[in-house]
Amino acid sequence: MCISRLKREILLSRGYGWSNIEHTVPNTPQTKYRIGSITKGFTAMAVLQLQEQGLLSVLEPIRNYIPDFPKGDQITIHHLLTHTSGIPDFVKFPDYWTRIMRLPSTLDQTIDLFKNLPLEFIPGERFSYCTSSYILLTKMIERLSKQSYASFLNRYIFGPLKMNDTGVDDGRTIVHNLASGYSVWKEIIHTEHMDMSIPVGGYGLYSTVEDLYRWDQALYTNKLVSYESLQSMFTPHLENYGYGWAVQQLEIGNKYHTCISHYGDINGFCGNILRFVNDNLTVIILSNLNITPVTWIGKNLVRLFFGVPISFPEVTTSIDLNESVVKRIIGIYQIENSERKITITYEGGQLYLSVTKMHGAPFQYPIHPVSVTEDYIQFRTEYIDETLVFNINKTPIQLMYREMDQTHIAFHLS
Repeated sequence: MCISRLKREILLSRGYGWSNIEHTVPNTPQTKYRIGSITKGFTAMAVLQLQEQGLLSVLEPIRNYIPDFPKGDQITIHHLLTHTSGIPDFVKFPDYWTRIMRLPSTLDQTIDLFKNLPLEFIPGERFSYCTSSYILLTKMIERLSKQSYASFLNRYIFGPLKMNDTGVDDGRTIVHNLASGYSVWKEIIHTEHMDMSIPVGGYGLYSTVEDLYRWDQALYTNKLVSYESLQSMFTPHLENYGYGWAVQQLEIGNKYHTCISHYGDINGFCGNILRFVNDNLTVIILSNLNITPVTWIGKNLVRLFFGVPISFPEVTTSIDLNESVVKRIIGIYQIENSERKITITYEGGQLYLSVTKMHGAPFQYPIHPVSVTEDYIQFRTEYIDETLVFNINKTPIQLMYREMDQTHIAFHLS
């Protein structure tokens, strides 16, 4: 589902697929989606608004605002905003998927998950994407404004911009026209449960493409904060990250374009907003199937806009495999330089790939053989454009796994 803009003219606003599969409810431009970490841009805006109200300074240590946080004298608000604090990220904890995300939690209880852990590096030394930092910013917003995060955003951002279809999803309040979230395990399934008391200012908002378009428009103006504050938001620091936004130079064709963007995902949903501020172009894509390649789709829409040719996933035909070959390739594969493993299973005449992705989320896709030589067997995955190439004459068998824009080498574990 996407919307793009040229000189404040909407070029395309359309829904594709189903908002709810069970009841065959279609997606529309008014469908609401959980937007995951796209939330972080709103949290950063709230922090800058508090700074303009004289309630904080992004250059001050967080101990001035959260006195009991260990090493709070070493960490500034700027470090939190730019993912350079060194604080451990709780969504990367081994039990995040199996336990943490499933249980109700207050802000203080979530902060307690990482509060007393040692810093991973000296604040400001390097970049490490960290949702824990934005949970701390949420706490700061509530403490300084003396209201809930949701109330603050409603009063100072959503209300002024008439973003009437955007809000904090607490998982309990009925949100009309909110899409159901889906994942893949052999086939499309309901996504795993997450208690929505956890994400809040890190990844807890819902919105529509039309409301995010209003948000995009406001970021060209001083309606919410001064131009000086906007400049600080969109100034890239380590790893090209500003305050709640990635700020990059993307090569499209033979020319570089400034792109201010953010990807977001949360159980059953993913999305991306790409703002080409010097080209008067914005692309917003939201999906309620969590493996949708929204970044790939968005960048290809941009290439089309600039007249750059794009390549589409290859259409292939499945071929038959000898049963003895199937038996050889099933099993567990260890990815090089990673703790991740890939499992190949054979059930009911069908081969499956099982793998964990971001945040430890498990997926299982059918895979289909499309090419066989003396040494290699190539497979394509169903539901997502990925490939697997087995070198069956190596000992142990080697697997080359192309996962979106990354390629991994893995070896069969005997």
